[in-house]
Amino acid sequence: MNKIYYQLIEKLISKNRQEKIDKVLSKRTRHISVLLENIYQSHNLSAVIRTCDNLGIQDIYTINSEKIKNSGKNVSLGAEKWISIKSKNKDEKLENYINRIKKNGYKIVGTSTVKNSKTCNLPDLRLDNKLIFAFGNEEKGLSKDFMTYCDHIISIPMYGFAQSYNISVSCAIILSNIMFKIRESKKSIFLQNSEKAELRNEWIKNSIKNSNLILKNIEKERAWKDSNPRLPEP
Repeated sequence: MNKIYYQLIEKLISKNRQEKIDKVLSKRTRHISVLLENIYQSHNLSAVIRTCDNLGIQDIYTINSEKIKNSGKNVSLGAEKWISIKSKNKDEKLENYINRIKKNGYKIVGTSTVKNSKTCNLPDLRLDNKLIFAFGNEEKGLSKDFMTYCDHIISIPMYGFAQSYNISVSCAIILSNIMFKIRESKKSIFLQNSEKAELRNEWIKNSIKNSNLILKNIEKERAWKDSNPRLPEP
């Protein structure tokens, strides 16, 4: 869609909303992302979406979890409008999906209570590379197939009888720690201007009720005027 159209609909939202969009965009990052595999409870995905939005994390990758992304809005509180969900196609091989992610410079950090040679403590995890933190199924965790693609494995220390956290709680604990550490280091992790511009248009659209219909009407009106160039402007 032509950016001129977005400039026109931007006039439909308040200055306060425009300022809020710009403020949130200034703190958004893709240096840290999240991946969810085989999540089946809608409130867990919705809680993760809300956590990512609050921490400034833009992208969530999903494997066999996208079917529930719109079913827990009472938990996400509308945060799904501001987060990019990047789902694996059903016909795409897991290896190809993971390779596409890694080609974007990411290291994959799996989460598991079972330790192996890839396991490291959360405070020791290096933050030089872009990282995707992967969380698995509520009961079984990450699949064995997925674990083979992880560059690191981390677990959260636990001192009680249960020895497990709800996935949304695990995600909040890990991401809060990581984002605090990165922001404290003052490392440059924020979006490039081109990324901000693209998201800004999307967020403006998401801020307006029936925005798709409004944009279509603007496009039709522009097309009609282009086909009738001799007619005076109203």
